[in-house]
Amino acid sequence: MKFGGWAGILTTDVSPPLPDYIARLLWQFEPADIDLVQHRDLVLERVMLRGGWDAMRWLRRTYPPEVLAGFLERRGSRLPPRERAYWSIVAGVATEQVPGGGRPSWTAP
Repeated sequence: MKFGGWAGILTTDVSPPLPDYIARLLWQFEPADIDLVQHRDLVLERVMLRGGWDAMRWLRRTYPPEVLAGFLERRGSRLPPRERAYWSIVAGVATEQVPGGGRPSWTAP
């Protein structure tokens, strides 16, 4: 399968090998079976939720802001407020403000 679009990114017939720090986030899958286009939402969600700094930098190098923005529009509600806010800034999209950052309040209602 030929990857298309994304300004020339991922235009080879085969996904490049996943770095170890990404493969660990997808522990239940064989790294060689992950297709960065076909499984894009899975990869994006795992890295956005659980990835460290290296994984976050890899995600930004691998997927352009338009792809990140599309994911946030489709599935951003699955992310905690802090992660959704960070990735919205990276992708250049607006996000709603959530009071308290999604943490429980310590005061009585």
